[in-house]
Amino acid sequence: MKRFFLIFTFFLFSIYLKSQVNTDSIFRLAITDAHAGNYTEALQRAEQVLTANPERFDVIVFIANIYAWKEDYSIALNYIEEAYTINPQYQELYDSWLNILLWSKNYKKIPEVSELAIKNNYPNKYNITLKNAFAFKALGEYQKGINLIDYNKQFLDSTIVEKLYFELKMLHKSKAVSVYYSLNFFDNNAINPYHISYIDFAFKYKSHAFIPRLNYANRINKNDFQLELDYYKTFKNGHSLYTNYGMGIRNMLFPKYRAGIEYYLPFFSSFESSFGGRFLYSANYSTIILTGHLSKYYKNLWFSLRPFYVFNDTKNTLTTVCNIRHYANNPINYSGLELLYGNTPDESYATTENLLLKNYRIKIEKNVAVLKYNELKMTFAYSYEEYIKDYFRNKFTIEVLFKHKF
Repeated sequence: MKRFFLIFTFFLFSIYLKSQVNTDSIFRLAITDAHAGNYTEALQRAEQVLTANPERFDVIVFIANIYAWKEDYSIALNYIEEAYTINPQYQELYDSWLNILLWSKNYKKIPEVSELAIKNNYPNKYNITLKNAFAFKALGEYQKGINLIDYNKQFLDSTIVEKLYFELKMLHKSKAVSVYYSLNFFDNNAINPYHISYIDFAFKYKSHAFIPRLNYANRINKNDFQLELDYYKTFKNGHSLYTNYGMGIRNMLFPKYRAGIEYYLPFFSSFESSFGGRFLYSANYSTIILTGHLSKYYKNLWFSLRPFYVFNDTKNTLTTVCNIRHYANNPINYSGLELLYGNTPDESYATTENLLLKNYRIKIEKNVAVLKYNELKMTFAYSYEEYIKDYFRNKFTIEVLFKHKF
């Protein structure tokens, strides 16, 4: 009898080992599929393993990661929370959990999960610091992010943390004064140069930002002024709203009224998008413009595409602006290239008349930090512009913008 019991036990143990080997080999195939981007096959294999052993918390976290890579964040978080209930001590759980929260822009949850990670002896303090600093930046809680990195200064040797630290300090500055000047001159000295300038003052109150501005223009022996106000509202989900209103004073070079509105929101996991419009009104024309943009960061590069579609009683036109920038470790320092077809209502010299004319422009720009909390931006542009229907000229533009934050 005893011998029979030993044989029977050995038989059951052999079946268990064989089953374990089979599920492990299936799981390895699932990992290979996931690395190859075959997410459907990877999920099928992982679920097969989970059916055989529902307590495999490592497989549950793996499935959560796949759904996160597919941008199905709500499903991914359900699996992560299930894995947490099975084994809250599993360290890789918190790597995935914090990543998914950041990718899904669920910033409020990141500090809470970080507390759970610390409570369960999660050792990667660098990851905790980095993810929380990103969250505080997105939530507009800049001082909390600064304090966090100050408390963990050993991580400032990381380029990412150093860059984020500087961004938080710059964003925490709630006031700024900007002075802008633009000189526009033309081939063969056919006409006198155009001069455009402005001065503005930006200030913040909680999630609100206001920028009153005074614009000045001198063209064709005329002078004009324009009063303008920009307003920005930042929401907790990372979305934001922009509005603008401007009023000409002499109505000689600027439109009598101008207004704008635009809503910014993430697009997929790595793009930003927006949609909105502009309105210009002068004595001769009233013009409605639809616009939006799509942009993406890739490493230290930023790409942006923005069209403007102009509705006018005379005709409709399309303007397109393409931008690319390269950022240094200090994000204030960047170099950029802009290609433009048409005229845009966001330019300070925009009128309802020139929006209907053709324009081809290439512009290079350089922005640098000066004395820690100041910025200096310089640009040079060449335009081949239509100034009267079917008549073109060469235009050269030099722009200087100085901003002081305090």
